[in-house]
Parts: sequence; structure tokens; C-alpha cells
Amino acid sequence: MRLAFTIFKYFPHGGAQKDMLAIAHACNQRGHDITLFCYEFKGERPNWLEVQLLPAKGLSNHRRALHFQELALAAIADAHFDGVIGFNRMAGLDVYFAADDCLAAQLAARSALIRMLPRARCFTAMERAAIGTNGAKTILTLTQRQEKDFQHYYGCAPERFSRLPPLVPDAFRDLDTLRSKRKALRQELGAGENDLVLVQVASSYHTKGVDRSLHALAALTDGSPRPRLWLIGAEKHPESMQRLARNLDIASLVTFCGARNDVPAILAAADIMIHPARRESAGAVLVEALAAGLPVITSGVCGYAEHVDNADAGAVLSEPFQQQELNQQLASLLADPQRRCACAENARAYADSHDFYARASIAAKTIEQAIAAQNAEKPR
Repeated sequence: MRLAFTIFKYFPHGGAQKDMLAIAHACNQRGHDITLFCYEFKGERPNWLEVQLLPAKGLSNHRRALHFQELALAAIADAHFDGVIGFNRMAGLDVYFAADDCLAAQLAARSALIRMLPRARCFTAMERAAIGTNGAKTILTLTQRQEKDFQHYYGCAPERFSRLPPLVPDAFRDLDTLRSKRKALRQELGAGENDLVLVQVASSYHTKGVDRSLHALAALTDGSPRPRLWLIGAEKHPESMQRLARNLDIASLVTFCGARNDVPAILAAADIMIHPARRESAGAVLVEALAAGLPVITSGVCGYAEHVDNADAGAVLSEPFQQQELNQQLASLLADPQRRCACAENARAYADSHDFYARASIAAKTIEQAIAAQNAEKPR
């Protein structure tokens, strides 16, 4: 089959972007030709993937998204693809990969003024086009919460959902090799062999709660272990968090590492993952941390927080978020090496007992079956 994939922007370290590329590759390995439509592509282009850059324009993100939708639908119609798989909310999809939580549910908690803004109205309309009655026949979901919200706000029939397991890179299969890089990485990132190291992976510092992590680190008393914090991920404007670290007098403990291609090895070289996100539809880094054998402290808003809870591998913070609870949980875990060891063992045992490496192949098979069934129903 000839399959069209759509995503607004591709860059190597984004969660939805990594999913898109892995699933597209799995579809290609099953014998299908893949064309990706986007308005921005950063990084190396695989030789099996045809990329069509569409000149979407707009002074705001929602205007550009709307223009991309218009251009993509026209280009796809002209090329006569067998099926269309989208990784952003938009019209014209046969299969929708729900990389984001339900926008309608998020806006329901906001003021009427916010809901009436052009941005909110535009993206809500695009979500309705993707998920509503006339939207994608198949919706690939990540969590039960997504399915409940889509049913509540759009009346989606349960049979439209196909929930995918978490995705963990193959590198985590060989934890010994990852751990062999521990000493070199710690030297590079300014940590001693016996230092306690917190790690947070975040491409959007505010959304992922980096400020919360900094405040928790600063709140540790003089008698508590003083860990280092590695912040991994691309952030356009890290200056505000760098300034906050200086103001909290913890700048010497925090390493802003930027985007990295060796995240699995970095996780294996750390001691605790901290992830007090404000918003997180799933949170693949939480499951990656379990695969690396790391205790995890995460906010309850994360879709994959349930895996941390089920694994008994750390702490899931209550919602609404309270900074004091994070401070206490971090101090408690740092002060109890036996608990850290038990959480690490539980994390790895949980990861070993689940297949966290099959998401792309499962998604590819689901897409193949869904497109074939939909095409069989079309009049000849």
C-alpha cells in the first residue's frame, strides 16, 4: 500500500516524532511505501522515507496548522494514497495517533474567555475533525484516560480505539552495555562516581515542570544528601531556568545538557528520575526510566504514571500538585538507600515482565488492517 503520514514538524528528539518514525519504518518493513507530509523536517532523512515539505504559513501556530491541513489534504488527494495516518489533530485522516490528550477536556477546565480565543477554537475544530463522528475510523491511543475523554466529548465508539503499549528504544535491552558508559558520562556531565544524580528529560521546561524540580532540589536541608541534577532536552530559551537555578543558589548542582542522542546511557548513569510535569499525555521517559532500573518521582497527571505505581518503583504525586509533597518525596528517597535499591530492582523487574519494544510493530499491523478494511468497504 501507499501510505501518507502527516505531522506538523519533525525533529529527532520529540516524543510524537520518534513514534511517527518508528511506526513509519515498521510499515515500510511490512512492504508499504511511506510518504511523510510536514512543514518542517530537522535531522537525517531515512532513504526509505519520502518527505514532502509543504510551505504552510501563518503568523501564529494555529494559523500555520490550519494552512498545513489545507495543503496536506490537497496534496494527498492528488496523489491517491491508500490511507492517511496523522500524528497531529487534523481532518482527512483514516488513522489518528493520539500523541496528545483530549484538548476539549483540557479546555473544559479553563475559563470561557480562553475557550473563545482563536487558537482554542481552531485546534478544537481540528480535534473534532480528527476524532468526531466523521473523523478517523481508527484511533491509536496511549492511555485509558484518553479513551474516556474522547468518548465523553466526542461520543467515540469503543471499537474505534486501539491502545498501544509504551515504547522503549531497543538500546535498553542491553543494560550492561549502557551501564559500561556510566563513568565516562559522569565525568563529562560533572558528577563524581559516588554522587547522587537526578535526571529529568524535558523538551519544554515549563510544561515538564523543571522549575518544580529546581525548587525541590533547593529545598533539601543541609543534612540531606545534595544530589546533582542533569536536565536533558532541547529548550529554545533555557535562560529563565538557568536564572532560577542561580537565584535558588543551586546553579553549581545543575547541568543543562541540551539535546542528546545518548539518553538511554544517560539514564543508566543516573540514580533517580524526577518528572513533575504539568501536562503529559503519556510520558515515555517514565517507562524508559523503569527499563534503565531507575526509581521515579512523577506527577500524577502523566498518563504513564500508572506504570510507576504498578511497578512500586518510586512515587506518584497527587493532583493537584503540591510543591511540598514533591520536596518531601525527594528528600525521603535520597535519605533511604535501601528504598532506592528496592525501587530500582522493582523498576527493572517490571520492565523485564512487559514487552515495551513492540509498539511500532503492533501499530503497523493495526494500521495495515484498518486501511485494508476501510478500503474494502469503499464502493468500487
